[in-house]
Amino acid sequence: MKRKYLFSSALILIFILQSHIFGQDTFSIVAVDTVTGEIGSAGASCVGPFGGVGAFILSDVIEGIGAIHTQASYNSTNQQNARARMLEGLSPQEIIDWLIANDAQNDPTVRQYGIVDLTRNGESAAYTGANCLDYKNHITGDGYSVQGNILLGQVIIDTMQTMFLTTDGPLADKLMASLQAAKIVGADTRCAVRNTSSQSGFVKVVRIGDGNTPYIQLVVPDTPIGTDPIDVLQGMFNDWKDSLFTVVDPFLSEIIADPDSLPADGTAMATIIISPKNNSDTLLTSGLQVELSNSGAGLLSGVTDLGNGTYQATITAPLTIGNDTISAFVISGIDTTSIFQESVVKYFIPTSVNDKLIKPDQYYLYQNYPQPFNPNTTLKFQIPESTDVVLEVFDMLGNKIITLINETVSKGIHILNFDGSNLPSGIYFYAIKAGEFSDTKKMVLIK
Repeated sequence: MKRKYLFSSALILIFILQSHIFGQDTFSIVAVDTVTGEIGSAGASCVGPFGGVGAFILSDVIEGIGAIHTQASYNSTNQQNARARMLEGLSPQEIIDWLIANDAQNDPTVRQYGIVDLTRNGESAAYTGANCLDYKNHITGDGYSVQGNILLGQVIIDTMQTMFLTTDGPLADKLMASLQAAKIVGADTRCAVRNTSSQSGFVKVVRIGDGNTPYIQLVVPDTPIGTDPIDVLQGMFNDWKDSLFTVVDPFLSEIIADPDSLPADGTAMATIIISPKNNSDTLLTSGLQVELSNSGAGLLSGVTDLGNGTYQATITAPLTIGNDTISAFVISGIDTTSIFQESVVKYFIPTSVNDKLIKPDQYYLYQNYPQPFNPNTTLKFQIPESTDVVLEVFDMLGNKIITLINETVSKGIHILNFDGSNLPSGIYFYAIKAGEFSDTKKMVLIK
């Protein structure tokens, strides 16, 4: 009879464990950097190596999208559902509303969530169920959410928020500082007897382009009594920072074009300065192999090592207006590290010296732009008074192609589009007659 009772008790215990998975009571933060596109999470808890990872089990960071923490009475199905809703495009608050309405065990009162969304410019939301164990609370702001339960008090939430907001540097530094702020004996009250804040902890940051290899993922799954996991985590974090001292950091490295706007005349040039930096915002040593590429029509020169940790090149404007995105790469063995990219050069309609001297009381026919063109180009003329205007296009043999204007036109500058879609490549002329004024200019169509 006693064996039967013990066996029944064991079944009941297993059922309870499967039902709630386990009580993942913790203090944690999820955050994004809307400038760099980094997404991160950090947390600690008075639990040991559950699943080999301890507190880390609650973290779900989705590259380029956002981060979700599911804690208190943790349930993996709820976490999977939260991820699915984020991938569907729901907002943080909409995800929480869905989770409350569709809790895997019909008891959202024992759950706690913190969610932040990069795609919504750092929008965040959090939820703390009424039946989570005290002390429990959460706080949200632009780009972050801090949450916790079974806490020493509001001081844990507040200090984490304060350190996150006041710490300079990249997202990883801010998350680590936030955890350090919570390193108070008994922060998770169950760990007061261990003389620590918690028993396990983690920091994770994902950058756009990381794929399956996070920029940083440090996990302390368990610690002995008297050893605080945040101290262990800090040591690991410091080692990670040191290891990056000779590595290019694509978010701190710079590409600067001077000037950043050029006339699209085929000759204007900008000087490009490339500054490869490490994660401490320090220039790397010279002698690196640096290469440039661009997405636009500008012509890049080779890269020159200036010998002081910076590199120089030039870009020559094309004959077409638009923007150019310049990318820099450091080649090191078989590894290629993208430094930085930004739309740094704009090409605008060039203005000649003669154009600048044109007075408003003059008749003038401007050169078409772009030149050459395919298939559209802009024609522009100025008249100082209202008069009859005829504007026509001819081929090289003098055959009229089209009459663009044949009417009375008011004074001022007039701009119109010419579409050469139905014409073959070649040289064409456009001619204006306005009162006693007449002029003709050449334009080139290249297909």
